[in-house]
Amino acid sequence: MDIETRLARLEARNTKLTAICGALAVLCMGLGTTFAIAGPTRNEPDVIHAKGLVIEDANGRPRILIGAPFPDVPGRIRHDERTAAMEFLDDKGHDRLTVGESFTPQIKGVVPANFHRIGTGEGITLHDTEGNERGGMSWLSNGRGGIAFDYPERDAIGMYVDDKDRSATFVLENPDAAVGDVSLLELTAKGKGGELKLFDAAGKPRTQWNINGGALMPITKDK
Repeated sequence: MDIETRLARLEARNTKLTAICGALAVLCMGLGTTFAIAGPTRNEPDVIHAKGLVIEDANGRPRILIGAPFPDVPGRIRHDERTAAMEFLDDKGHDRLTVGESFTPQIKGVVPANFHRIGTGEGITLHDTEGNERGGMSWLSNGRGGIAFDYPERDAIGMYVDDKDRSATFVLENPDAAVGDVSLLELTAKGKGGELKLFDAAGKPRTQWNINGGALMPITKDK
Protein backbone atom coordinates (compact mmCIF):
# COMPACT_ATOMS: atom_id res chain seq x y z
CA MET A 1 0.00 0.00 0.00
CA ASP A 2 1.45 3.34 -1.05
CA ILE A 3 1.74 6.41 1.15
CA GLU A 4 -1.07 8.33 -0.56
CA THR A 5 -3.59 5.53 0.14
CA ARG A 6 -2.60 5.39 3.82
CA LEU A 7 -2.96 9.17 4.20
CA ALA A 8 -6.40 9.04 2.61
CA ARG A 9 -7.56 6.39 5.09
CA LEU A 10 -6.13 8.33 8.07
CA GLU A 11 -7.88 11.47 6.87
CA ALA A 12 -11.19 9.60 6.65
CA ARG A 13 -10.77 8.17 10.16
CA ASN A 14 -9.91 11.65 11.50
CA THR A 15 -13.11 13.02 10.00
CA LYS A 16 -15.17 10.30 11.67
CA LEU A 17 -13.48 10.86 15.07
CA THR A 18 -14.12 14.61 14.82
CA ALA A 19 -17.80 13.96 14.16
CA ILE A 20 -18.04 11.53 17.11
CA CYS A 21 -16.29 13.97 19.50
CA GLY A 22 -18.64 16.72 18.43
CA ALA A 23 -21.66 14.54 19.08
CA LEU A 24 -20.35 13.59 22.54
CA ALA A 25 -19.77 17.26 23.39
CA VAL A 26 -23.35 18.12 22.45
CA LEU A 27 -24.63 15.17 24.52
CA CYS A 28 -22.65 16.26 27.61
CA MET A 29 -23.97 19.80 27.29
CA GLY A 30 -27.50 18.45 27.07
CA LEU A 31 -27.08 16.26 30.14
CA GLY A 32 -25.61 19.14 32.14
CA THR A 33 -28.56 21.35 31.28
CA THR A 34 -30.99 18.58 32.23
CA PHE A 35 -29.41 18.03 35.66
CA ALA A 36 -29.32 21.77 36.31
CA ILE A 37 -33.04 22.07 35.58
CA ALA A 38 -33.91 18.98 37.65
CA GLY A 39 -31.86 20.17 40.66
CA PRO A 40 -33.20 22.10 43.71
CA THR A 41 -35.08 25.26 42.80
CA ARG A 42 -34.49 26.75 46.27
CA ASN A 43 -31.28 27.82 47.92
CA GLU A 44 -30.66 25.00 50.39
CA PRO A 45 -27.09 25.19 51.72
CA ASP A 46 -25.66 22.26 53.65
CA VAL A 47 -24.78 24.50 56.62
CA ILE A 48 -26.95 27.32 57.98
CA HIS A 49 -25.36 29.99 60.16
CA ALA A 50 -27.75 31.92 62.41
CA LYS A 51 -27.83 33.61 65.82
CA GLY A 52 -31.28 32.31 66.64
CA LEU A 53 -34.39 30.64 65.34
CA VAL A 54 -38.05 31.22 66.27
CA ILE A 55 -40.68 28.64 65.28
CA GLU A 56 -44.22 30.00 65.33
CA ASP A 57 -47.59 28.24 65.33
CA ALA A 58 -50.40 28.85 62.84
CA ASN A 59 -51.47 31.94 64.81
CA GLY A 60 -48.03 33.54 64.76
CA ARG A 61 -47.23 32.78 68.40
CA PRO A 62 -43.64 31.72 69.23
CA ARG A 63 -43.57 28.07 70.29
CA ILE A 64 -39.93 26.96 69.89
CA LEU A 65 -36.88 29.17 70.45
CA ILE A 66 -33.40 28.00 69.46
CA GLY A 67 -30.13 29.83 69.94
CA ALA A 68 -26.99 30.41 71.97
CA PRO A 69 -28.64 32.07 73.78
CA PHE A 70 -32.13 31.46 72.44
CA PRO A 71 -33.88 34.65 71.20
CA ASP A 72 -35.82 37.02 73.46
CA VAL A 73 -39.29 37.41 71.96
CA PRO A 74 -42.37 39.41 73.09
CA GLY A 75 -44.52 36.27 73.11
CA ARG A 76 -42.49 34.66 75.93
CA ILE A 77 -43.50 35.65 79.47
CA ARG A 78 -39.98 35.52 80.90
CA HIS A 79 -37.34 37.98 79.66
CA ASP A 80 -34.84 37.81 82.52
CA GLU A 81 -32.49 35.02 81.47
CA ARG A 82 -31.59 33.04 78.36
CA THR A 83 -29.05 30.28 77.72
CA ALA A 84 -27.72 28.07 74.94
CA ALA A 85 -30.79 25.88 74.61
CA MET A 86 -33.96 24.97 72.80
CA GLU A 87 -36.96 26.43 74.64
CA PHE A 88 -40.51 25.15 74.08
CA LEU A 89 -43.42 27.48 74.98
CA ASP A 90 -47.15 26.94 75.31
CA ASP A 91 -49.62 29.13 73.45
CA LYS A 92 -49.67 31.61 76.37
CA GLY A 93 -45.90 32.09 76.45
CA HIS A 94 -45.04 29.94 79.48
CA ASP A 95 -41.82 27.91 79.43
CA ARG A 96 -42.77 24.22 79.24
CA LEU A 97 -39.60 22.37 78.21
CA THR A 98 -35.92 23.35 78.08
CA VAL A 99 -33.36 21.23 76.23
CA GLY A 100 -29.79 22.39 76.76
CA GLU A 101 -28.18 24.67 79.32
CA SER A 102 -30.32 25.28 82.42
CA PHE A 103 -31.12 28.69 83.90
CA THR A 104 -32.58 30.15 87.11
CA PRO A 105 -35.91 28.40 87.81
CA GLN A 106 -39.25 30.04 88.29
CA ILE A 107 -40.79 28.82 91.58
CA LYS A 108 -44.49 29.47 92.31
CA GLY A 109 -44.58 32.28 89.78
CA VAL A 110 -41.42 34.02 91.03
CA VAL A 111 -37.81 33.92 89.81
CA PRO A 112 -35.65 34.10 92.99
CA ALA A 113 -33.15 36.94 92.87
CA ASN A 114 -30.45 35.10 94.86
CA PHE A 115 -31.05 31.54 93.67
CA HIS A 116 -27.85 29.49 93.52
CA ARG A 117 -27.36 26.17 91.74
CA ILE A 118 -24.55 23.87 92.84
CA GLY A 119 -23.28 23.89 89.25
CA THR A 120 -24.18 24.71 85.68
CA GLY A 121 -26.05 21.92 83.98
CA GLU A 122 -26.89 20.52 80.56
CA GLY A 123 -29.98 18.41 80.11
CA ILE A 124 -33.77 18.49 80.03
CA THR A 125 -35.87 20.69 82.32
CA LEU A 126 -39.64 20.33 82.73
CA HIS A 127 -41.96 23.22 83.61
CA ASP A 128 -45.62 23.15 84.67
CA THR A 129 -48.48 25.01 83.00
CA GLU A 130 -47.48 28.25 84.75
CA GLY A 131 -43.83 28.03 83.76
CA ASN A 132 -42.55 26.81 87.15
CA GLU A 133 -39.66 24.32 87.13
CA ARG A 134 -40.95 20.91 88.22
CA GLY A 135 -38.24 18.42 87.32
CA GLY A 136 -35.81 17.14 84.79
CA MET A 137 -32.60 15.29 84.04
CA SER A 138 -29.18 16.90 83.75
CA TRP A 139 -25.44 16.53 84.16
CA LEU A 140 -23.72 19.26 86.18
CA SER A 141 -20.31 20.87 85.85
CA ASN A 142 -19.32 19.57 89.30
CA GLY A 143 -19.43 15.94 88.15
CA ARG A 144 -22.91 15.18 89.45
CA GLY A 145 -25.83 13.83 87.45
CA GLY A 146 -29.43 13.80 88.56
CA ILE A 147 -33.04 13.03 87.77
CA ALA A 148 -35.58 14.89 89.89
CA PHE A 149 -39.23 15.88 90.23
CA ASP A 150 -40.43 18.71 92.44
CA TYR A 151 -43.29 19.80 94.64
CA PRO A 152 -44.53 23.29 93.70
CA GLU A 153 -42.07 24.94 96.09
CA ARG A 154 -39.16 22.47 96.56
CA ASP A 155 -37.62 19.10 95.70
CA ALA A 156 -39.81 16.01 95.97
CA ILE A 157 -37.91 13.00 94.65
CA GLY A 158 -34.41 12.70 93.28
CA MET A 159 -31.81 10.25 92.04
CA TYR A 160 -28.20 11.41 91.95
CA VAL A 161 -24.80 10.10 90.87
CA ASP A 162 -21.66 11.80 92.17
CA ASP A 163 -18.29 11.25 90.46
CA LYS A 164 -16.25 12.71 93.34
CA ASP A 165 -17.08 10.02 95.90
CA ARG A 166 -18.46 7.48 93.41
CA SER A 167 -21.85 7.27 95.04
CA ALA A 168 -25.48 6.98 93.97
CA THR A 169 -28.31 8.35 96.12
CA PHE A 170 -32.09 8.15 96.11
CA VAL A 171 -33.95 10.83 98.11
CA LEU A 172 -37.60 11.28 99.11
CA GLU A 173 -38.47 14.69 100.56
CA ASN A 174 -41.13 15.11 103.27
CA PRO A 175 -44.44 15.83 101.49
CA ASP A 176 -45.79 18.14 104.23
CA ALA A 177 -45.30 21.73 103.06
CA ALA A 178 -45.25 22.92 106.69
CA VAL A 179 -42.25 20.70 107.43
CA GLY A 180 -40.22 22.32 104.68
CA ASP A 181 -37.19 21.06 102.80
CA VAL A 182 -36.48 17.96 104.91
CA SER A 183 -35.67 14.46 103.70
CA LEU A 184 -37.99 11.63 104.64
CA LEU A 185 -35.78 8.86 103.22
CA GLU A 186 -32.26 8.69 101.84
CA LEU A 187 -30.73 5.57 100.30
CA THR A 188 -27.08 5.73 99.25
CA ALA A 189 -24.86 3.20 97.51
CA LYS A 190 -21.17 3.79 98.13
CA GLY A 191 -18.01 1.72 98.39
CA LYS A 192 -18.79 -1.95 99.08
CA GLY A 193 -22.16 -1.27 100.66
CA GLY A 194 -24.62 1.49 101.34
CA GLU A 195 -26.79 3.27 103.86
CA LEU A 196 -30.51 3.77 104.48
CA LYS A 197 -31.86 6.62 106.63
CA LEU A 198 -35.37 7.61 107.71
CA PHE A 199 -35.86 11.11 109.15
CA ASP A 200 -38.44 12.77 111.38
CA ALA A 201 -40.05 16.17 110.71
CA ALA A 202 -37.14 17.93 112.39
CA GLY A 203 -34.66 16.35 109.98
CA LYS A 204 -33.17 14.02 112.60
CA PRO A 205 -32.35 10.43 111.55
CA ARG A 206 -34.69 8.05 113.40
CA THR A 207 -33.79 4.81 111.63
CA GLN A 208 -30.40 4.19 110.05
CA TRP A 209 -29.05 0.99 108.54
CA ASN A 210 -25.62 0.39 107.03
CA ILE A 211 -24.72 -2.37 104.61
CA ASN A 212 -20.99 -2.97 104.65
CA GLY A 213 -19.34 -5.95 103.01
CA GLY A 214 -22.62 -7.85 102.93
CA ALA A 215 -23.52 -7.33 106.61
CA LEU A 216 -26.67 -5.41 107.54
CA MET A 217 -26.09 -3.32 110.67
CA PRO A 218 -28.68 -1.10 112.38
CA ILE A 219 -26.99 2.06 113.66
CA THR A 220 -30.05 3.62 115.29
CA LYS A 221 -33.60 2.40 115.33
CA ASP A 222 -36.70 4.30 116.32
CA LYS A 223 -38.93 2.53 118.84
